[in-house]
Amino acid sequence: MKFSSLFSVLPTLVLTMFQNGNASQSCSFMSGAPVVEQDIPAFKHNLKFLNVDATVYRHVLSSGNQPKIKVLRYSSSPLISIDTNSKEILVSTVDSDCIDPSSTTRNYASNKLNTITTAAAMALTFGHGSSSALSACAVLLGTTFFFNKGSSSSNLFAEAAETSCTPAMEIVIEAPPYYLGSVTECLAEVENPDHCPTEFPTFPTCTDHNPSCQLAVVGAGTGGLYTALRLVDENKVDGKDVCIFEATERVGGRLYSLRGFGPSNKITVDAGGYRTWPEYTPTTHALIEDYLGMKTGCYEDESFLEEPCRRFNIVDDDGSKIGFASLPEEMMSRLINAGACFFSRHELTSLEHNDDGSNTLFFANGVVALDVPQVILNVPQRPLLKIIRKSNIPFDNTNEERELYNAAHSVQTEIVTKLYLYYDDAWWHKLGLFNGDFEIPGDAQNMLLQGRYHDGHTECDGNGCHGFLLAVYTHDFGGNKAQFFRRYQRDRPEPVTIISNTDTEGASFLKHAHDRLKQYHLYDVVNASYTGFQAQQVFNTADEPSFAVLATWNIGTFGAGGGWHHWTDLDQVEKATKPLNDYNIHVVNEAFSKLQGWAEGTLLLADEVLEDYFSVTRPWDFDAPDFVQRVAQTSSQECTEETGGGSGGTGGGSGGGGGGSGGGGGGGGDDDILCFTHDAMVEMIDGSFKKISDVKKGDMVHTGFPGERGLVTDVLVHEVFKEVEVGILSTPFGDLVGTLDHPIYFNDQWMEIIDAMKHGFENKGGKSMKLEGRVATKEVDMFYNLEVDGNAPGSSSHSYVVNGIIASGLGDGAHLNSMFARQRAWKSVN
Repeated sequence: MKFSSLFSVLPTLVLTMFQNGNASQSCSFMSGAPVVEQDIPAFKHNLKFLNVDATVYRHVLSSGNQPKIKVLRYSSSPLISIDTNSKEILVSTVDSDCIDPSSTTRNYASNKLNTITTAAAMALTFGHGSSSALSACAVLLGTTFFFNKGSSSSNLFAEAAETSCTPAMEIVIEAPPYYLGSVTECLAEVENPDHCPTEFPTFPTCTDHNPSCQLAVVGAGTGGLYTALRLVDENKVDGKDVCIFEATERVGGRLYSLRGFGPSNKITVDAGGYRTWPEYTPTTHALIEDYLGMKTGCYEDESFLEEPCRRFNIVDDDGSKIGFASLPEEMMSRLINAGACFFSRHELTSLEHNDDGSNTLFFANGVVALDVPQVILNVPQRPLLKIIRKSNIPFDNTNEERELYNAAHSVQTEIVTKLYLYYDDAWWHKLGLFNGDFEIPGDAQNMLLQGRYHDGHTECDGNGCHGFLLAVYTHDFGGNKAQFFRRYQRDRPEPVTIISNTDTEGASFLKHAHDRLKQYHLYDVVNASYTGFQAQQVFNTADEPSFAVLATWNIGTFGAGGGWHHWTDLDQVEKATKPLNDYNIHVVNEAFSKLQGWAEGTLLLADEVLEDYFSVTRPWDFDAPDFVQRVAQTSSQECTEETGGGSGGTGGGSGGGGGGSGGGGGGGGDDDILCFTHDAMVEMIDGSFKKISDVKKGDMVHTGFPGERGLVTDVLVHEVFKEVEVGILSTPFGDLVGTLDHPIYFNDQWMEIIDAMKHGFENKGGKSMKLEGRVATKEVDMFYNLEVDGNAPGSSSHSYVVNGIIASGLGDGAHLNSMFARQRAWKSVN
């Protein structure tokens, strides 16, 4: 059996061939036989061949939404049997007649008729008896020829010669580029259906092959649906003239809510985006509560918070989480009610810009939307690049096209992994752990932990509490932190895999995860709110999780290419946020926004597009947030230095979780952020002061050393959005909050903040000196740092004055840090 290279991209079908005998060659194809086809189930089946030599190709759908098998050419009439019990598709032949390609002798059987009958019929029979019997047998009779003796029709095909050969077929599997889905995949792979979520919400769909659209939205995510809804609500376009094209069957994009878990079937998991934070995502919060009238509830367990709630989930009338994808789903419902047409499983492959300013859209299934006046592309970087490469846009010159590609390449994706463990008994509640984080590093053999007690959805009844514990939420650019998990992901394009204890592999994974949690809570946690004896008692009776939801957002994730994005070239921001608007093609996506990694980013960009190109003003009574873009690095050093890790974690944070003093920062367990909070005051060269968050590349700052002036060559921003351990220094300018190991110049030498606070020193006059400060756990949104004179190593002290204290300004570049090692991590390297 031959496999074409095209077939290698089909992950959902496994091929096996059984042959009778040892035929050395394939039979020749019938001449003039018509193509026969059959729909196949939209879930994972094994494709097997019985005594057939098949060449198999994988193509996208040419029409419709249902996957199908097409037999293009064959030497004998195909027989295709579909068994939904064993999940097998068996391909064989009605008979064994075939042509020996080496034979020139043509003999005819005595029972042939003098008429030619072409049958392309399908007969269905339903199997009975044992479970191995075929439950549905589809017999495809391709072209069967019956001849009478002496017929002159012998030129149609040759009779089988005495020399045996293997029946041959040329087959195409047509399927959408992404059709398996987490729900169907789970039902096909997992024995216990209670471990699987319910189906995603469905919406009425349209099937026009050449739809007429005044507004085409490509991608049924938050930004695209919001843009369309605002245009409809403002009467800029009629709802019936809106076409929404989505490459999958699911609405929401990277807002990915799984529902229907637990005894009540009401427990949810947000495998993608999951919350609002009004202080930083005011547009998202206002859209949910004010514009759509949906309800929100506290993200943490509010009964254990000492301060008012600051972060929120979407909830129902009873206050129970209903999934963050409810946001785009609600907008889709309103658009459908207004007459919009939803086209699921329509992957945009290219656009062609027309002379009248409109665009024609071409889709993978053959659908063509002609002369669309306005197009909204709600797609991330990798799908956008895929579309642009095949599109026909009349650029004025080569430079314009090059600028477009440079802008599209000015962001990079971050690999994100989330792991939720379902426990029938929420043991962490018995330890008083309701809010806060926990963390220990891992490797390829030992699962890392980087979780939150408050994130997973739990329910309580008279028998106790049950639900999910978020054990892992980690991300990086290279995917190193996902190395333990990637081999458990069944389908690369599908971000979600359900791991169940109903099979040996799944049970082993779940036991390992439970053992890691036990190790942390018994031995690794620092400053725990419970005793070791209490923890041992709890784990003595705690069962292992029964299943897990693993979400891995990587470059292979269909339609996403990763979890979220970061800028790599700030000079491209203006072009990247509005790359094709002059062609009536508007990119609205988190990837090219002012707040990457949040739905807020795509909404901010949508508001800009609506106001600038459709004269639709923002509906909010607050100013648009103006976030500082930052450059992210692909290396392990991102405003950080590697310290070699350790076994301590960040602890439980607020609410009585197992608190800790080891670790810190917003990244992985070994990230060591070297920065200050946004309100740190930097002294400029003219004697004025700026918040560090307002300092720009190119600003001149005071280095703290006589006769020196420093040029800011980079502004480093690190997103944290969690409670971390910091040093708080008392200064005449107020408290300076920074990471414990950021080097400062104190007592005529460079030392880390923690050392300056802990130890007293004597200066040259014999006077004892010590900084007034304390170590504390504080909620931090972002950390900031400056690189000073990074373009001219040694030309200055590479420092800046912040709150009156001289701080190291080496940035995160390896070259400067290795030349002027001021932090223990770099001193140990040198």
